[in-house]
Amino acid sequence: MAYVELHARSSFSLLRGGSDPESLGRAAAQVGLPAFALCDRGGVYGSVRLHMTAREAGFRALVGCELPM
Repeated sequence: MAYVELHARSSFSLLRGGSDPESLGRAAAQVGLPAFALCDRGGVYGSVRLHMTAREAGFRALVGCELPM
């Protein structure tokens, strides 16, 4: 059974994540993850960048969003 990160945050989650979606995707591909989920806070702003990186690197990109109430 392979590990899949389901709650990573990018720099689009202000004050909660520091890396851009492209570098997160490249790191996920480098360690051999079959899929990687980007779950930013308040929006899905980095999803397109992650999907483009995933297409080039050959892993599945998953997108989520944490909505503050």
